[in-house]
Amino acid sequence: MRKYFFVTLLTITALFSYEELTADNFDQKIKGKNVIIDFYAPWCPPCKVLANNLEDFEIQKPDNVEIFKVNIDNEVLLAKKYKVKKLPTIVYFKDGKEVKQEFGIRSVEELLETSKKEFN
Repeated sequence: MRKYFFVTLLTITALFSYEELTADNFDQKIKGKNVIIDFYAPWCPPCKVLANNLEDFEIQKPDNVEIFKVNIDNEVLLAKKYKVKKLPTIVYFKDGKEVKQEFGIRSVEELLETSKKEFN
């Protein structure tokens, strides 16, 4: 029982470790930055796997990259604006403009490769 509780706690912590963006602060937070945004839903198992991979990526990511999250259940308009139809979806922004969108689980290596390609 204790082990189950600990694993659940880690999963929940991973989901909420990055700042959540809303329609109100989205443009301001990504302006002039290299940003990876994880569009997710709390009920989505692959989103939880990606959240863990993003935690590992955080340790190795380039210094000029920031990571944010958008809960599509709470931010339906943002999900529609960026045409998020599958989960999880990662959107890369450079200087406030979308440069790439991927869906599905990405490994740490894939995240590193794409961020270096898109942000250098």
